[in-house]
Order: sequence, then C-alpha cells, then structure tokens
Amino acid sequence: MTRPHSYLVFDFETTGLEPDTDRIIQVGLCAISNGRVVEQNGWLVNQNIQVPQEATRVHGITTEHIKARGIPPRESLARVLHAMEDAPACVGHNIHRFDVPFLLAESCRLGIPAPDSEHFIDTAAIFKGRKLGMPRGPGESSKAYADRVLSVRARGLRYSIPTCVAELGIKASTARLHDAGEDAYMTHLIFEILQRTL
Repeated sequence: MTRPHSYLVFDFETTGLEPDTDRIIQVGLCAISNGRVVEQNGWLVNQNIQVPQEATRVHGITTEHIKARGIPPRESLARVLHAMEDAPACVGHNIHRFDVPFLLAESCRLGIPAPDSEHFIDTAAIFKGRKLGMPRGPGESSKAYADRVLSVRARGLRYSIPTCVAELGIKASTARLHDAGEDAYMTHLIFEILQRTL
C-alpha cells in the first residue's frame, strides 16, 4: 500500500443509517500536508427535512440547527467534491460502509457525477485488518480490502473511533465524537499512527 503523507479526511453526520432515505446534515473535512493539519473545515447542511430525535441523540444536531445555519445540499456537495478533487488521497473511518454510500446517494439525487471512491482509504478496515492479521493483498483496492475485512465477523473486536484512539494510545479528547469535524481530525490521528506502525 502506498502510504500518503498528504491527504484529505472526511466525515459525515446524517439523519439516519439509510443512504437512500436519510440525508447528510453535517460535513467535516481535515486537510493534511506532510503529516500535518493545514486546514480544518466543517458545516451543517440544510436538507429541508426534520432531523429524527434518534439521530439528534447521537450527534446533537437538531432541525433548528440545520435550518438556521445549514448551507444548501448542492453547495455542500460542490465543496466536498472540490476538496476531494484537489486531494492526493481521501481517507475516512468506516467510509466504505457509511460515508461513501451517503456521498454516492447525494450525488445521484443532485445529478452531480460522483468521485471514484475505489481507492478511498478506510482506517476502520486497516485497524481491524491489523487486529485480524489480514493484510491488504497485492493489487487489492482500498474498497475491496475494506469490504473483505469489515465483512469478517469477529466476536468482541471493536474498531470505532474511540476504540482506535484508546488502543493506539492517542492522547486526545473524545468528548466531541459524532461531530463531523472532530471525527475527521481523530481519523487523521488514527491514520498517522497506523501508517507508522504497519
């Protein structure tokens, strides 16, 4: 695996778990150059829908928040895609099972071509793969590797952001997890440790 030292980390908070019916309501981006954060950005997205209470309990974002401070979905997607186009690589945590499907669904709804996400790097898959002793195969894409590793059932093996932070010895507060900007930053810290220890 090529180990990029400059990349873009992205994270989404949503109204639920189903890309076809739920919506992205918060975006977090973290741009890394030579292993250092050079820009952090995040915003709410006004999808003009009600945010379910179950979702608000997870991330704290309400319908009132997105109506008052959210930008239009088309503008949000344009910002995300522009950042991805400029990035040497794109990274996220559990993105092939969560964030990427939401990105593809949003692109489809708005009629905007989606990026090629086959090589987006998934830190959840790398972390879990390391725990299971499952390295990425020669020529295996990041998505194929993530699909292979994350489909393995391993009782008791957790790979959430808080678990990774704790097990990798990262000294950082996890108090604001499920904030897209904070999750993107934490994913950067996880990825840096994984790159150094693999």
